[in-house]
Amino acid sequence: MKKTLLTLAATIAIATSASANDIQMIGYEFGSGEYDMGGKITVNIKNLSNKEVVAGKYNIVCDDAFGDRALTMKIKDTSMNIAPGASNKSSWVPNMFSKMATLLKNNDAKNFDCKLEDIKVILN
Repeated sequence: MKKTLLTLAATIAIATSASANDIQMIGYEFGSGEYDMGGKITVNIKNLSNKEVVAGKYNIVCDDAFGDRALTMKIKDTSMNIAPGASNKSSWVPNMFSKMATLLKNNDAKNFDCKLEDIKVILN
């Protein structure tokens, strides 16, 4: 029992939950998915903390040129592994038959304002 409690305490000390200020999206682009079917969004996320970002959950939200919400993607990335001060690009592909996939394939990202919301990350 003592060994289990010590292991649990050590695990909690190593993996700490972080605030939304620990990561920032520093770039994004839209494109076609595999075989030019559907669309994808590629985001570049920077670790602003002094610890490694191990995993994260967040929403990518994009507003169109009129300021209307064009898309929302819920992301759960269990292997972010971004070193302190570093950045990492990740791509996400929605269902190829969805409205979101068509939007990503047929539009230029420069006409959209995208950001991260509801951010939760695990630091190590």
